[in-house]
Amino acid sequence: MLAERSRLVFVRHGQASLGSGDYDRLSELGREQSRLLGRRLAEQFGDDWALWSGTLKRHRQTLAAFGPDRAGVFDSNLNEYSVGDLISRAMTQATELGLTPPGPEAFADPVAYLQRFLQWFPEVLEMWQSGELEDPVNGSWTDFSRRVSSVVPAWQTALASGRSVVVVSSAGVISTVLTGLLDKPLEWQRQINVRMANTALSELQVDSQGRWHLTRLNCLDHLDDEQLQTLA
Repeated sequence: MLAERSRLVFVRHGQASLGSGDYDRLSELGREQSRLLGRRLAEQFGDDWALWSGTLKRHRQTLAAFGPDRAGVFDSNLNEYSVGDLISRAMTQATELGLTPPGPEAFADPVAYLQRFLQWFPEVLEMWQSGELEDPVNGSWTDFSRRVSSVVPAWQTALASGRSVVVVSSAGVISTVLTGLLDKPLEWQRQINVRMANTALSELQVDSQGRWHLTRLNCLDHLDDEQLQTLA
């Protein structure tokens, strides 16, 4: 049985570098977000928590901002799907799928048109989840969902020992695992996916019957300055 006092905490990485030549690295703001997040985690859990992380650069840099002594388990199963490849496939199949993608000006300046992409992307996800959108790079939605959920047993083992677990990953991974554990519909996953802020905390507890309960979702109380709160 999992220890009821333990927590399973999911953390989205800090702000990456949207619109640059390398999205997969933290911006200066992302590093500050991550530093503040690490301080809050230390306040809440002390040193008695296990840490898992994806292997992408933005995951590792978020973890590094927690402090030089914080070690974790790096697992590529916690890596995000390729948003760029999904969008590219959606563009080539837009007419067939009945999608209305953002105009060329949005692709030329994704930072300025971020909200337009966030409004449109759930439609892309829905096509992928239904199997109508095929993407050889990302594979099927089913395969992705199984991959990211494959780490859950390892977390359960750590939780059973009474330790809390912190998982550093991306919005797509976190929203997918939460959806599975909470038995939510895929529409919920799609909406959470695009609303999850950088370094936001989402937390689960498990009861004596082994049922998961959501205690925090997209929490940013470590970023009390709204200037620090970002979505990409």
